[in-house]
Amino acid sequence: MSQPNVLVFYPKVFWGGGPPRTCYAICAPWPGQGLPVTVHTAAYPHADPARIMAPALPMVLPRRLQRRLASVARLRPILERRSVAQAVAAVRPGDLCYFWPGASQEATGATEAARARGGRIVVEFINTHSAYAKRILDAECDRIGAPRYPQFTEAMLGREAERLRLADAVFAPGPFVETSIRETTPACPEILPASYGTYLPSGPPVQRTDRPAGRPLRFLYVGSVSLRKGAHVLMEAWRRAGLPAELWIAGKVERHIAAQDLRDRFLGRIPDTVRFLGHVGDITQVYRDVDVFVFPSLEEGGPQVTYEAAAYGLPLIVTPMGGGWIAKDGANAIVVPPADSTALAEALVRLHEDDDLRRSLGAQALADAPYYGWDQVADRRRRALLDFTGA
Repeated sequence: MSQPNVLVFYPKVFWGGGPPRTCYAICAPWPGQGLPVTVHTAAYPHADPARIMAPALPMVLPRRLQRRLASVARLRPILERRSVAQAVAAVRPGDLCYFWPGASQEATGATEAARARGGRIVVEFINTHSAYAKRILDAECDRIGAPRYPQFTEAMLGREAERLRLADAVFAPGPFVETSIRETTPACPEILPASYGTYLPSGPPVQRTDRPAGRPLRFLYVGSVSLRKGAHVLMEAWRRAGLPAELWIAGKVERHIAAQDLRDRFLGRIPDTVRFLGHVGDITQVYRDVDVFVFPSLEEGGPQVTYEAAAYGLPLIVTPMGGGWIAKDGANAIVVPPADSTALAEALVRLHEDDDLRRSLGAQALADAPYYGWDQVADRRRRALLDFTGA
């Protein structure tokens, strides 16, 4: 059987970070690995060295004009619908139609249209199934007296169930994603092996040596300051630990708790040893400047920040959700139960006090990270698609 052709449906604007960057990282190596792919999107105001992008907004326009037009609220839905229409029109029998989340494609029935043209439907699941996530987050919100997440509506749960009903296969990028789909979906599509990954640091491998004399140990959390990612558990654990160390937090406060009274109730007293960095555009230097990575997430798909931290040789303190595929308790990480501030505080103290353990966990994380470099991640996904199609 000949190689299938992959058509990616991603009808949003590719602003560069988050899921768009992930999608490009996965798909960009495929042509060089022998798998043709075209990514249909609303707009892509960036360089496209892999030459895989097919945006509805023409790339021949000056990039500054592309960004300006893509920012016009009234124009975006038009570009999204045009992107979906172009992708559907390109489908030929046997093509793999690879759907990333996007409201406009659901509203326009793109999945059904692609299937009617002979396409086979593969769906990307970025996080755990929304019904599974809702159970976890509702319970935690109720436990601490926070408002529940508003997006988990019956309509959202229905859309997710419909996505799975129409799918032939699903990429589940983390162990709990696969579990969540199997537990919530009676007629489960084929689940393809997958992970997310990281761009590996350029230059020689990162060498973790003793920190400069007099500098306190630095712990780093990367992600939105949110209940979903366990920021409140981390803050409580940090107060319990009472370490002569620093906690750096790179990320914005989530809109869900952005009101000052909610934020104060959610995070509690902020010790002077906590440093809020806000959103960091280029996190690479921050990874180099700290000593331990901590990520006590309650709900995740494939936590890319954990793969990134490992690539910089940082020992990991994570929950099972926050560890993804890479974290192995006792080998490169200390894995703690979710929402357990006592266990998390003990892990913080342990790595603060045990230099040898910190070095050994970090060295193993660094050794494990190349398996999750984007080229290898992309190649494993390519092979999973070929196995699925029998090519």
